[in-house]
Amino acid sequence: MKKHLMFMAALFTFVLVLSGCSDNKTVDTKTAEAIDVSEYFPPVGMTREYIYYDTEGQTVETTETINLATDSEGKETVYIQEKDGESTKSIQEYIVSKEEVKLIYIINSLGNTETAVVELANKPKWDKNDSNKSVGMMTATNLTMEVPAGKYNKVIEITSVIPGDKEGKTINYYAPGVGLIKTVFSFKDGQDFIFSELKSAAN
Repeated sequence: MKKHLMFMAALFTFVLVLSGCSDNKTVDTKTAEAIDVSEYFPPVGMTREYIYYDTEGQTVETTETINLATDSEGKETVYIQEKDGESTKSIQEYIVSKEEVKLIYIINSLGNTETAVVELANKPKWDKNDSNKSVGMMTATNLTMEVPAGKYNKVIEITSVIPGDKEGKTINYYAPGVGLIKTVFSFKDGQDFIFSELKSAAN
């Protein structure tokens, strides 16, 4: 377990370093607003398996389950519970609507944290409201993509950048009815590194 946490910590650091900025063209406003981003969040009851890669060729696999909860005000929220084997690694709580997918609470080994990170929005560009002051952009729609879990259509591409940092960018791909299927780091020199891919998804 300790080795796994060290591996994931190293990968997380890698994410922060590479979420830099470069020139990106967003989709037009009409195209973005026509997207119902709630369709790109996994349904309650789904189990997803991911493969994470590092630059040394090592991999780690994790399993996520999507569940429904009611908060203290009686509002329904969904949460993703991530596990490494039998051990819970994190729990992430979301508010999901047609306009945005917002991460509002995280429970992990570091403690309990309230957030308001907008991971998806039906806009060409938005402030993600994370600690890095990242900007999210919808940079492509209606893509077809194949990952270990299978082939997906109507995939959207979301690019995240940190203003002022020109080292690279983070690109996430989302498929309808499944959610995140692939994460890629793109360096300023044009080299790409696959950080994670969806291995399987089942209801």
